[in-house]
Amino acid sequence: MTYSMRKNALFLLLAIQFGLLSGCALEKPPAASELASHAIPASDDHRQWVNGAVMGDPTDGWLASFNDAQLNRLVREAMTHNGDLALAAIRVQQAESLVAEQSSGLLPAAGVKGRVGESESQYLSVGVSWELDLWGRIRAQARAARSEHAASEADYVWAQRVIAATTAKAWFALIKCTQLESKLQQIVDAQAEIVKIEDHRVAIGAAPQTEVEDARNKLRVRQDALIQATLAKNRAAQAMELLLGRYPGGEIQAEQDMPTLPAAPPAGLPASLVERRPDMVAASQRVAAAFDQRQSAQAARLPDISINAAITGIRSNVLTLMDSSSPVKGVSATLLAPIFTGGRLKAQADYYTQAQKAAMVAYGNCALAALSEVEAGLQAETRYAARVTQLQARVDESQTLLGRQEARATIGSVDRRSVLENRQALLLAQKDLVDVRGDQLDQRVDLLLALGGDWQRSGVAGTNAGDFALADAPASNVAH
Repeated sequence: MTYSMRKNALFLLLAIQFGLLSGCALEKPPAASELASHAIPASDDHRQWVNGAVMGDPTDGWLASFNDAQLNRLVREAMTHNGDLALAAIRVQQAESLVAEQSSGLLPAAGVKGRVGESESQYLSVGVSWELDLWGRIRAQARAARSEHAASEADYVWAQRVIAATTAKAWFALIKCTQLESKLQQIVDAQAEIVKIEDHRVAIGAAPQTEVEDARNKLRVRQDALIQATLAKNRAAQAMELLLGRYPGGEIQAEQDMPTLPAAPPAGLPASLVERRPDMVAASQRVAAAFDQRQSAQAARLPDISINAAITGIRSNVLTLMDSSSPVKGVSATLLAPIFTGGRLKAQADYYTQAQKAAMVAYGNCALAALSEVEAGLQAETRYAARVTQLQARVDESQTLLGRQEARATIGSVDRRSVLENRQALLLAQKDLVDVRGDQLDQRVDLLLALGGDWQRSGVAGTNAGDFALADAPASNVAH
């Protein structure tokens, strides 16, 4: 090795060592506890839920608690074909690619340049360039990209849970609408029979014309309600099919009883909610990304130092290279210090400073919304339980009255009209109970989603973001 080569190698090693030792350490983004303290200080005064809750930590696998095999199959189908989930998976892949792009600046870049052919001289040059990340600009960019990737993964997990909950609610709505239509059809049939009885009574002179007209008017009201119920059932079927990625023809059927409401779920503590829900994890990761983007923008205002090395081979038919060797080797370092950029770098740093503040506000808003959803769900639990109890009592009383009227009709003490009117009263009470039980199931799903538990049990293989990726795209391991 010649003296020149040794000198260049020594210079390169010293420059690398200098870059590694003098690189500034990055500040750490705020921890989750810090975020919660700054973004939602009001939560410090509420260690427990205001509305009563079952003690214990929320558990996963809430979908199985409804004991509905058909619902389980529908949710799996939605996970496979739902378009919104496919978009969330693509965003994970985009974020993964961005991590690779932003991290590439931490490694040296190599390239080849040359000229050959029928020319007076030919050359081939192999060069390596490496920017010393003294101030952490590239490292901050790479870490921000990793935070964005983690946020997109959390978004995907949250999208899975939202779709599972939405599918469950759509299925319960379809069952409810189907049962309401059935009850209203029976009410219409009973009222139509009353109209026939009134027609006969008017014909024999036992009742005035006004009574049959009143009965027909009630029939029209019942028939209109039935039409609305049928329309609502068709719309519920179409909504269900859209979630499943099927053609929305309203063809799916729900010929089954409404599931029994499971036992009330444990709610954990308010303080743990922000660390448990994937949408809150995504919001905190975006705060971290904005924090690092600000650091990168601030570091961009400081000088850049790059190390360049090249080996060049030259062959010339015209020139004589005196006192030179081929190949030619060289190592150099370049310094670029921004002096005047028209305020661009300062504006960029200011922009990301405000972006960090916006991410903090968004995190706080998301946290308050999550807490509000749980409190509202816990309050609704009590209200719906009271309504179901009252309506069940009404159904039981109507059933008893109908039985008595049927017994009296058997011995001839009352006519058929009285029995039909009591039957309608029972059907109306049952219809109201079906309506409220459907709403109760709906709000239970909202509460389970708000509490942050997964729809499937821990350790059960689910649908990964990579399952929706485009051809040849690398699959992503989504953290649950």
